[in-house]
Amino acid sequence: MEMIKKITALCILTLLFCSTSFAQKTITLEDSKIKVTVENKTGNFTVTEKTSGQVWNPDPWENAAGLLTLVDSKKTKQTVNISNSKNIELTKKGKNTVVITFSNPTFKDGSIAKGVTLQTKLSLDTKTSKLRVEIISYTSSNHKLLSLRYPSRYFSLKTDQDIGAAVIPQKQGIICPSYIFPMNGGRFCKWDDTTYNNKSIGTLELFNNGTGLSMPWWGTYNKKSAVVGIIDKDVRPKLFFNINNNGQYLFNAEGKMSTYQRVQFLDPVWDISTPNQTIGGISYSFIPKGDYVDMAKEYRKEAKKRGHFVSLKDKLARNPDVDKLPGSIYFGIYGGYPHYVNMPGMAFTFNDLKDMITTIHDTLKVDNAFIHAWGTFSNYVPNNWPISEELGGVKKLREAVDLTNKYGYLYSSYHSYSALLENDPDFSTEFMWKNENGKLEKTNSRWGRVDAKYQLGLAKKHLEEEIKTLNLKADITDITFAAYREQGKEGRIALAKYLDSLNLVNGTEHGQEAWIPYFDMFEGLTYLGNPPLSTISKKAPLFSLVYHDAIAVFGKIQDPDNEVTNNGDFRIKSLRSILFGRGTTIFFAPYEFNGMADMIKMANKLVSPIHKETFYAELESHEYLSKDFKVQRTKFSNGTTVIVNVGNVDQKIKNGQTIPGYGYYVTRENGKINKGSFKVSLLQE
Repeated sequence: MEMIKKITALCILTLLFCSTSFAQKTITLEDSKIKVTVENKTGNFTVTEKTSGQVWNPDPWENAAGLLTLVDSKKTKQTVNISNSKNIELTKKGKNTVVITFSNPTFKDGSIAKGVTLQTKLSLDTKTSKLRVEIISYTSSNHKLLSLRYPSRYFSLKTDQDIGAAVIPQKQGIICPSYIFPMNGGRFCKWDDTTYNNKSIGTLELFNNGTGLSMPWWGTYNKKSAVVGIIDKDVRPKLFFNINNNGQYLFNAEGKMSTYQRVQFLDPVWDISTPNQTIGGISYSFIPKGDYVDMAKEYRKEAKKRGHFVSLKDKLARNPDVDKLPGSIYFGIYGGYPHYVNMPGMAFTFNDLKDMITTIHDTLKVDNAFIHAWGTFSNYVPNNWPISEELGGVKKLREAVDLTNKYGYLYSSYHSYSALLENDPDFSTEFMWKNENGKLEKTNSRWGRVDAKYQLGLAKKHLEEEIKTLNLKADITDITFAAYREQGKEGRIALAKYLDSLNLVNGTEHGQEAWIPYFDMFEGLTYLGNPPLSTISKKAPLFSLVYHDAIAVFGKIQDPDNEVTNNGDFRIKSLRSILFGRGTTIFFAPYEFNGMADMIKMANKLVSPIHKETFYAELESHEYLSKDFKVQRTKFSNGTTVIVNVGNVDQKIKNGQTIPGYGYYVTRENGKINKGSFKVSLLQE
């Protein structure tokens, strides 16, 4: 009997020892580079990066592992701290995985969200020292779950204490410094006011055609270490950003001043509104002494694994005409189409087009050009045919295209298969998005009204006939590929593959990374002038650090280089183009052409030669050489080094060299030095 008791006791002790439960205070996941400590009271974790000694602590404000937004029984939307759940359990799975279960979160009034559970998982890959964070299950009971910010406020930087930045691949890319000085171009008031007008917080979507992210990663860094989070493929959380904000928005309703310190953090926001949905996760890499360049290069490796990266050299091997892109100026000639056909005051004849092409070559001495003509068809999109007889017909347009081929240029008319315009006299809802009951959907955007399943058929109707008729070497298809959405994805991929199969030099407006294998150039990825982040961030070539040698990026037509905008005037855009290895876009209506001559000459003299020699090269590095971020340097894998000053003040850099305002200093791949600056002059008569 005594022996049975001893055996029973031993079995109980063994089970307790082998099974990890909520009674355990901490669980540690560890390898030679990373130590992750998870504690059961709140479900929070701490990451120690051993090489630098950097400790990344949990949420500095509310010690929240995550923030759950749900609708309570009174139909009120609330956000709760899941670390205040009534039950939190840790379960270790193998040596380097832990599952955290949060049950019955507590509302602010002390009531319980009964039956609500969330399960997350942390896994440390000891081969790569990457920490993977996943949401693996959730139950809503009688509540409606909406979203989960998890992990929340992790990897944060304390404003003016941690010298570093938040790194966000919005469009081309930005970094947001974690310190006030130096002021953003003397705009301290704007910087400070963003805390109180909710412009230093917000959410960004992935792969949209506006303010969102162009790549599925982000991170923070300080002087000791960097952390970059890469989202799983085909997963679509949003990014919540908090840039040097003290959470005042959390206290406004109470009329109180925030008690929190200003910090920076970037949170994934997971959509959990659909029951039993597979969510996915995010993998964090920790880089000793790293910064935004190291983050971009970390993602570059992942982009290649995911199949997004196809080099321009590989595209050249398939189609020799790709070699007409290096050094090209991308000319957008706006004749009214697609908004209007034969628009009074805007439409050009094909003889006019021939004259412009001849002037570009013979008078302005442009060696490389891509002519993109808007306004060549007699129908509206998505019916890109027939060629307008009123403007000169097939014969005259063929003569213009023959000129471009003779000069070694590229040509495409404007094509779109996704837009439907009410001002089209033949407007029809035949191809519009409809639900299962036949009700029209997506009616707000005229540029995205055609159901993607019809777009391939619309392209096939006339595009190959146009290519044969005009002897085309290039194609620009607009709008369709501006975003990368789940709905209609199959139809857009089918269209992209078809366009790619034609083996032309293939381009599209905006562009997203998923389309890189099918296209040679993007017209887009320039910076946006007015979103909130523009006043509290610095421009960085994050997209080009990943994809410069995979896709040729030119300026955006709606953000033209010849126009003074919040993104800077032509001088700044030219300097940024040589810095990032970007091609020049010059967009004009026919009556403006003569006025473009000086800008065309400048772009041809400064930007084109550097673009030509760096076209197939990797953008290896980028750095800010002055405290105000105005003087910057990039290095390309072919040996070209570019220093520019996008400010108007002469500045001396560390080596004693002075870079003039709006100036540049370029070491070419052959060792030759090009230097100079833009000057403003006044001509009086």
